[in-house]
Amino acid sequence: IEVWPSVPVVTAEDAAATAQELGFPVVLKATSPELRHATGHYWIRTDLHTPEAVSAAYEELTGVLRPLDADGVAVQRMAPAGVVVEITSAEDPLFGPVVGFGVAGVPSDLLGDRTHRFPPLTDTDVADMVSGIRAAPLLAGYRGTTSVDQVALHDLLARVSVLADDLPEMQALRLNPVVSHGGGIVVLGASATVARYTGRTDAGKRALTR
Repeated sequence: IEVWPSVPVVTAEDAAATAQELGFPVVLKATSPELRHATGHYWIRTDLHTPEAVSAAYEELTGVLRPLDADGVAVQRMAPAGVVVEITSAEDPLFGPVVGFGVAGVPSDLLGDRTHRFPPLTDTDVADMVSGIRAAPLLAGYRGTTSVDQVALHDLLARVSVLADDLPEMQALRLNPVVSHGGGIVVLGASATVARYTGRTDAGKRALTR
């Protein structure tokens, strides 16, 4: 699972140089955990194509963030337009790993529009997870928009399932934001919690049988 680099910067000159190394266009965004998934766009500057634009955006963004005591800023390549989704896994003490999927933002956080499955997952399980959310039409060209690459999306979800099943030490994993678009999928953020493995009570029950 490839995660696009997000490089912290501390000056406008540093931001411009980092953007040139990563390749244009880029985005500048706040690194504070409280802001990264906040609604609105005051914490991010997008579609920056030149070093001068990056420098100006850095000064503007840090000016907005400084009163909030959240002046950490990072540079990242700008992903193609698409549907932002979230993929998670969590190690349950009784059931073992639980993998979750949903469209990021309001559908998942406010409406609870998510699907969950217990690995190991078949390709049918993965497809059912994606199509089972109420926001699934957004992934299939809702109102004339471009359909996302379902093969790439299913592949990523399957990879998370295998990772969660094989590594019980990974207590929690969150891939967000993940941009699913017509030409593939881009993982822009990831966080994980690792802890000592204490055993799974249902290891035998979860094994697939023919």
